[in-house]
Amino acid sequence: MSHGVVPDRVAEGTRVGIAPLARALARVGVTANAVTLFGAALTIVGGALIALDQPLAALVALLVGTASDTLDGAIARATGGGSRLGAFLDSTADRLADAAIFGGTAALGFALGFGLLFWSGLAGLVASSLVPYVRAKAESLGAAATVGPAPREARVVVLLLGLAAWALFGENELYLIAVAAVAALALVTFVQRVAVTARALDHTKEGA
Repeated sequence: MSHGVVPDRVAEGTRVGIAPLARALARVGVTANAVTLFGAALTIVGGALIALDQPLAALVALLVGTASDTLDGAIARATGGGSRLGAFLDSTADRLADAAIFGGTAALGFALGFGLLFWSGLAGLVASSLVPYVRAKAESLGAAATVGPAPREARVVVLLLGLAAWALFGENELYLIAVAAVAALALVTFVQRVAVTARALDHTKEGA
């Protein structure tokens, strides 16, 4: 599966690197579902901290929260594979996290009277919700739609880099650039996935 703007070696290296931690947690009884819920809670907190204009605290919360999103899958693999409940919780947690981050961004933009940040947050929220929807709908119809520069992990990386720049330099315009980039990349990904799915389903009909 493509990781978009995130190099495949980095994504795979991260998964390999956390495998020992996942096995250790599994041995002491920590479940993948518990980690999923913990990560979701932290990302919601992170979104709230963005809305409160606290970039450093938000960055810490979101770093741990998004790391948990990778760790839960590793724990599931360490314990013999995930469950249908786990897959449901993971997908739901991802949507909650996206809503918290972009909702917090839009709320901050509104509070500061920063229109570009407000509208970029809303655009990011809409575009990021469309990307996984198209993939899920395509897969339900027997097609694959994993193309595009901005799958979720790529969107998260760009947002975290922007948040880190904001926390480091104290300029929320740097975060705005990241949010706007994510919104644009997600829109491109959405269009690509729609096109790929449409072609696949059209060819299926022709071959029927």
